[in-house]
Amino acid sequence: MQGESRYGKLPRQVSCPGRKMTSANFYFHHVPLRIEGIELGFAAIWSDQQLLCASLDADAEAAWISCSRSAPDVHPTPSPFPSRLEEQVRAALDGDRVEWSWSASPVIGTPFQREIWMQLARIPSGSTISYGELARRCGRATAARACGSACGKNPLPLRLPCHRVVQADGKIGGFTGDLRVKAQLIARESASATVQLALPQSACDAATP
Repeated sequence: MQGESRYGKLPRQVSCPGRKMTSANFYFHHVPLRIEGIELGFAAIWSDQQLLCASLDADAEAAWISCSRSAPDVHPTPSPFPSRLEEQVRAALDGDRVEWSWSASPVIGTPFQREIWMQLARIPSGSTISYGELARRCGRATAARACGSACGKNPLPLRLPCHRVVQADGKIGGFTGDLRVKAQLIARESASATVQLALPQSACDAATP
């Protein structure tokens, strides 16, 4: 995976209704990346301890529009990602298990959607579940279709790993970004988990951050 950090003029703010955010400094950045020849990016609006939203769009303007819709009434300033955050993003894209230093703090969504999004963070790296199983884990066994819809509106792809949810028949299902990226993330996480399981216990302990 290769990427070059760059950021120019902050794209035009998109006006959307929502709650007004105060008392914290918020920032926006977009970094172009490549995974197995597939162009993508990572953009986010964040504060010192929170990730409000993210986008995997390769185009900076499109990523900004997506993020601004997911964090209405937040007016971030352009700033490069903290080095630790960019390291964690790259590690996640490589399929490594990441203990995120920034909390997932979406500012949009219905109570149901938020419940689904938070449940995504409990799916272990290297594994996948079906939309039906996700619904059952939330105590809503008949809401598989609604869970799929909520996953498609996930404002924090990668941080809240909706790519780990697939169809019951094993097909890849939908994604908030390029489906090829979803397939690569699943494959990379699975390979990374297999390597970890193959290591002697002492080596696994040494490799655990």
